[in-house]
Amino acid sequence: MELHIWGQRQEVMMKNRKVVSAFFQVYENDCLRDYLEYMAQKGWKLSSVGSIFLHFEACKPHRIRYCVEIMEKPSAYASNQTKERKTYREFCEDAGWDYVGSTGYLHIFCTEDKEVVLVETDSAERYERICRAFMSSNWLFGVLFGIILLQNLYSCYLRKTFFCLNGWTCFLLITVFGWNIGGFYLWKKQAEKSLKESGNLPCISWNFVQLKNNLAIIFTFLLCTVPFVYSIRQSKSILIIYGVMLTYTVLLAVVFTKLLYWLREKQAFRTSTNIVIYWGIGIMIAMFSCIVTVIAIIAVWG
Repeated sequence: MELHIWGQRQEVMMKNRKVVSAFFQVYENDCLRDYLEYMAQKGWKLSSVGSIFLHFEACKPHRIRYCVEIMEKPSAYASNQTKERKTYREFCEDAGWDYVGSTGYLHIFCTEDKEVVLVETDSAERYERICRAFMSSNWLFGVLFGIILLQNLYSCYLRKTFFCLNGWTCFLLITVFGWNIGGFYLWKKQAEKSLKESGNLPCISWNFVQLKNNLAIIFTFLLCTVPFVYSIRQSKSILIIYGVMLTYTVLLAVVFTKLLYWLREKQAFRTSTNIVIYWGIGIMIAMFSCIVTVIAIIAVWG
């Protein structure tokens, strides 16, 4: 009887909650706002924000206004628990906006009051913050992409062919980085034109963002499938190494995403301290990975 009641409670909890992935670029903040307002009208209110997912709880369908803003001096490593950030949230709450949470650079507020004024009304200032946030979050990854790209290009040069696993990696890196940078500069060009003509920033539709994310999922699937097929055709040893590397890469992505979320949302360290912790751990893991890789290669081919 107790198990039956517990099962019913779990079923009700699942029906009253929903988890959605939060893949939004910093320049898609207005799109995220529109999506959250759409969900509220469908009976789902944003309850909390995680490192990767948005958490909703069931509510009576009604209109909730959302505001998605970027803090001043945006940094990928800045803590949201510092005195400055808390003061900003208190200012917004005094103005009538309730703080819900943040995902990356995007800070989310909501209100049911139709008369409350927006937190940031200067479109030109919002444009500058978005550009600074995007560059802050991408320049270092651009450097890392460049290093990995050069390593794989050199491997292709030694093999005297691009039709290999390293060549596929080069294609992947160029495509992913080009997709990311190209999307931003396309928005940037539209934003500059819109600011001159109307004084407002363009709002990307949710349907477009959803299509873009679906294409990214398909591309990721191809990314994993092509090397897998290549490995099968080569040898069992290469297949095993590829499987280990793929699993290891996924685990690293999860660990570093959670680490950055912990530093930004749970701690109040200075930005410089967060950078040292984040990349210090990253360097140690990279050195450990190199040692393990060398040992694995010697064990398989030695």
